[in-house]
Amino acid sequence: MIIHGMKGLGDNIYQRAFIRQFREETWLETPWPELYQDLPSLHLIRPDTRLRTQLKNLQRHPADRWERRPRGQVIQVAYGREGIFPGMARSFRRVPGVMDLPDFGPPPVDGAYVVVRPVTVRAEWRADSRNPLPEYVAQAAAEMRRRGYRVVSVADLEDGKEWALDPLPPADQQFHAGELPVERLLALVQGAAAVIGGIGWILPACIAARVPALIVCGGQGGFNAPELITSPGMYLSRIEFVVPDNFCRCTQKQHDCDKRIANYDQRLAGWADRLPALV
Repeated sequence: MIIHGMKGLGDNIYQRAFIRQFREETWLETPWPELYQDLPSLHLIRPDTRLRTQLKNLQRHPADRWERRPRGQVIQVAYGREGIFPGMARSFRRVPGVMDLPDFGPPPVDGAYVVVRPVTVRAEWRADSRNPLPEYVAQAAAEMRRRGYRVVSVADLEDGKEWALDPLPPADQQFHAGELPVERLLALVQGAAAVIGGIGWILPACIAARVPALIVCGGQGGFNAPELITSPGMYLSRIEFVVPDNFCRCTQKQHDCDKRIANYDQRLAGWADRLPALV
């Protein structure tokens, strides 16, 4: 079985729940071999990608990390407006197993900390519509600091290629230049008291790691509505979605979505009050 997997970090965390169900010998094309390091019988194929963060991770690995693509039945993983799990179930022709991650060891930060993902834009794959208003993420980071948590902000910024939108979330420590390789990044998530940010890889990472998350939605709800990026029966009791009042259901990457949340202060305070019981 040969799987042409999806290439995004978040998509690979989702599809891991399906791949770990395979009992037959399987080859997977992925730029994130770290996500499958505890599945020794899985053969990994180096994909062709030009996207910056994926390519950076591929270049960390020697050529002998990868195996030659054999001949055989091919599964092309994809999903669309039907939602991530229905789309992947159709591709894999089976239901997913439990969402989880390998144990990536101790986090690179000590103490009680919250991970924050600033709102960013990537030149190579713009998704401005999906992003939440950056002031909401900054406000949540400030509230966590006020409540005594250490705030750690993570991103992989590079001039002209990926940039953060103002206001930046206040943070006690920043890893904004891609300093953390993926295994350290996910170890940071696994050890966090909570994670805050918009739609992206942090959502499946927190579900898989059983870590509380405040996910602030923006627009492009035709692809990114909470019910399309999760599935009933998943570990969602620790996940809090904050959705705009007039949540835009468009599917456009560039659209003037209304991202305002009238009762955001109350929603944030309520989640922060509940957080100690969720950890």
